[in-house]
Amino acid sequence: MTALGTTAAAASDGSVRGTVVSGGDLNLRAQPTTDSRVVGSLAPGSRAVVDCEVRGQKVFGDPHWYWLGDVRGWASAVYVDTHGRSVPNCTDPCPSWKDCDPCQDGHGSGSVSFTWAFTASGTWEWEEE
Repeated sequence: MTALGTTAAAASDGSVRGTVVSGGDLNLRAQPTTDSRVVGSLAPGSRAVVDCEVRGQKVFGDPHWYWLGDVRGWASAVYVDTHGRSVPNCTDPCPSWKDCDPCQDGHGSGSVSFTWAFTASGTWEWEEE
């Protein structure tokens, strides 16, 4: 595991930058859950681009997780201060520019829907014994 950059200049492109406010190094995760593997870390006071947010595992009651695109990992919103800036929802839980598998580490989310149809015709007879 490698500690990533500690400071970053203010974004001139309008992107949201967040500041790490954890008491120690903040673990960046492969998925938005503390059970997911650690892919890096950021020191307190570090700044990173916050691309988008999803709902994941609750951390101290907060289910929001940020995708930090410039350091390529998920961080709980509890530990990243966006200075009041609104963060857009992620349209894809596995952005195309991130090499990931939503089922990696046995975690992820999704939905399955299906419809059951059953048709039967004929004559039935019951015999009592």
